[in-house]
Amino acid sequence: MLLSKVMSPALRVVLMLAAVTAAVTPAPAATAGTDRSADRSRQPEPWRPWIQEEWVAPAGRYCAFPLRVHVVSQDVRVRVVDRYPDGAVRREEFAGPLVVDFVDDTTGRTTRQDAGGSGVAEYRPDGGWLRYTIVGPAGFGFRPGDRYPQGYYLLDGLHVITFDGDGTRRMAVALGNQDNVCQTLAGSA
Repeated sequence: MLLSKVMSPALRVVLMLAAVTAAVTPAPAATAGTDRSADRSRQPEPWRPWIQEEWVAPAGRYCAFPLRVHVVSQDVRVRVVDRYPDGAVRREEFAGPLVVDFVDDTTGRTTRQDAGGSGVAEYRPDGGWLRYTIVGPAGFGFRPGDRYPQGYYLLDGLHVITFDGDGTRRMAVALGNQDNVCQTLAGSA
């Protein structure tokens, strides 16, 4: 039996919060007397709309064919949860319904999927990705050279993707389903 089939939505949220808290809880200040009260009182910024744009990945990036993601419906929102001292975004949260058509741009073969999970994106000070925690369903791609089999996946359950400094992606936590949309569209899944 698959974990995602028996995991309640409430348990999914608890697991995501536990994973995010463990991943981002700062170490205690090394200097005695450091005032961290300002950090403890910081609240997330207000939610704002976020638009998922249609996109096409060229053949070879995720799939053997050009993969198009066409948005059917959405009401996704985002909010900044934490910033670096210079004001750059450190962590932001995404949530809301999203339905997309994954399309093999060569054959036109299409599969419609719910990709409206929630996630927390964590960034390095330079703006590069550090980690992405997903409570799916949500889509995510792995390229040649990444530390996970190449493909574009619909991830359902709790998943944590980490990013090396050079951009290499790794699946650090995979609790639930990882359905490769490339295989589905090719007819081999």
